[in-house]
Amino acid sequence: MSLKNSNLLSIKQFNEQYSAFSIGGLRALIFNADKNGFNKVIVRYSPTGKRGKILIDVDLFFVWLQEHNNGDF
Repeated sequence: MSLKNSNLLSIKQFNEQYSAFSIGGLRALIFNADKNGFNKVIVRYSPTGKRGKILIDVDLFFVWLQEHNNGDF
């Protein structure tokens, strides 16, 4: 993934732009990212090595959604 050309949003920004996806729902996807393949959608950024920021790649999110929706949308 090339971050240079990515459209990255924080969880809050993503929810504001795409309100159909709740903050709680997004956090649940992130919490289970190892199980559901959501890791390819998020970028974890932590300059201090402690609690950091999680950013969502908008384009990859919708690719992931379509893959997990069996292409029904």
